[in-house]
Amino acid sequence: MKFSDETLMAYLEGSLDETQCRAIEAAVEVDAELERRMMALDPFAPVVKGVFEGLPAQAPQVDLPEAIVPVQSNSGSPLRLLAVAASVAIVAVSATFWVTRPAELGWAQQAALYQSLYVPETISSLDSSPEALDDQFAMAEEQLGRSLNRDALEALPGLDLKRAQILSFKGKPLIQVVFADEQGRPFAFCVIRQGPAAPNKEVKRAVLSGLATAIWAQDGYGYMLLGSDAQTDLGGELDVLTQTFSG
Repeated sequence: MKFSDETLMAYLEGSLDETQCRAIEAAVEVDAELERRMMALDPFAPVVKGVFEGLPAQAPQVDLPEAIVPVQSNSGSPLRLLAVAASVAIVAVSATFWVTRPAELGWAQQAALYQSLYVPETISSLDSSPEALDDQFAMAEEQLGRSLNRDALEALPGLDLKRAQILSFKGKPLIQVVFADEQGRPFAFCVIRQGPAAPNKEVKRAVLSGLATAIWAQDGYGYMLLGSDAQTDLGGELDVLTQTFSG
């Protein structure tokens, strides 16, 4: 059975039912490639790995009660020492993990993490016919509650429009518009409906998950432009998009 990145992300976020979860867990046990994809999608996997690798140096001092579990033997027996050692390890790992656990990722970080998995082969076979794009944009705009200005997106210099995909972040519709640049590399523009109370934000450039990004917010919507790598020049496309999506 094959699982899409969207399904694996839903599993990591805890939004799948028990049957789907069991199917994924059973598949991961026998499929090393699926496990690798899951680890790549999980933003906390590197943190957990780092904690275990650096545990002797990083683990905090923990005072434990003298009796961890009832054991029918003398205080110096191997069984009692093993129980104490195991308890210390569990508490140390738990304490270190929660101290070093990063803050929850926002929508832009999650979208960039997802986009960073794309390679040219991911988008080369997408159906980008006018009919397919008509359907995709109609559904995306209905979910989003606003126009995506398709004409402006198709006119972006050096980019070939490939797909409009509906994603979700904490129950809010998140639209990912995917392009191929002149070398066939993935490029993306994301829009999320944040609500009328969301503050406007000026354009902020950053490198997220190894991709150059530009993020801003206007009139209840958040926007993000993502390049194909950390050195992508977003200037030309950004000028067009900030003017097109200014309100």
